[in-house]
Amino acid sequence: MSCLDNRKNKTLVSVVVPVYKVEKYLDRCVKSLVNQTYKDIEIILVDDGSPDSCPGLCDEYRNKYENIRVVHKKNGGLSSARNAGLSEAKGEYVGFVDSDDDVDIHMYERMYQVITSEKVDFVMSDYIRVLDEGNQHLKTLDIQEGRYDKAAIREKIFPQLIMGENLEYGPLLSVWHCLYRTEFLKEHQLTFDEEVRWSEDNIFSAFAGYYADSFYYLKGEGLYHYYNNPGTITTAYRPGAWNVYCTMNRHLHQFFDSVSEYDFQRQLKLHMIFYACNCMGQVGQSGESKEKQMEIRKRILNSQELKEAFAKFSFPKEWSWKLKLQVMLMKHKWKKLYSILIG
Repeated sequence: MSCLDNRKNKTLVSVVVPVYKVEKYLDRCVKSLVNQTYKDIEIILVDDGSPDSCPGLCDEYRNKYENIRVVHKKNGGLSSARNAGLSEAKGEYVGFVDSDDDVDIHMYERMYQVITSEKVDFVMSDYIRVLDEGNQHLKTLDIQEGRYDKAAIREKIFPQLIMGENLEYGPLLSVWHCLYRTEFLKEHQLTFDEEVRWSEDNIFSAFAGYYADSFYYLKGEGLYHYYNNPGTITTAYRPGAWNVYCTMNRHLHQFFDSVSEYDFQRQLKLHMIFYACNCMGQVGQSGESKEKQMEIRKRILNSQELKEAFAKFSFPKEWSWKLKLQVMLMKHKWKKLYSILIG
């Protein structure tokens, strides 16, 4: 791994941008960052062994803009790329932006203002979801705006830190609409789990939410722009995904099984069931034969991880009848009926 252009100027905000096969979108992302109204910022482009023109584009941006640095490395996945950028970050605060997205030009000025005035471990905004046809809408979280101290985090966030009763992620999921205090991350040795190649935000944000003494939520401010770009849709089938999600759940267990101030065991069960539903549904998009699909689903349903999740598990009242039926079929391994239900 080599780092190019070692700048001497101190900066207050570092933004880490992993880059892999995004030549179509990279310019849009970079321009939104170099045009930030907050100027004490460094942009770290991490070329994760991209096989297209992205490595050359990164170098061109570095040569054109004095606040851009570039890291070239072998491909290791998003977690690895973010860690590589994080290790190079010089700022007192650090953020993460996906290279196929962009941000509001006021994003880091606004976040810097809040994180310093409120003296919190991180600040989080809402985001705008941009659909394929260009339509967009604000995505907001089901929590109140404002400052959360440790007591409020325990009361409001811990009950949904890993997974909510409605089988949906809690509010602290994505890192890309957050700005973190760098010393907070270092103090708790918070990095991205490189064994977890997908949904890596889930485990990082769970640990960050657990350790945080405070954070601030900018409700209604869609500072980050999340694009539904072709080829990056998270619902697409990915071979090996079940193994990755089991690894993530195991790592969450290794940490949260040992904490005493709150019981996260039910959330860990919900987390495993969520990903079982996710993977079972994605198998239908795999293009595999019906026999192969049945084989993959059988392996998921017979896994020890799912068996442990269903042990002494009661169905939440919030679930719809269809979801209850879907999970009931999974629990009792009725594979053919399940396949008919979800198509």
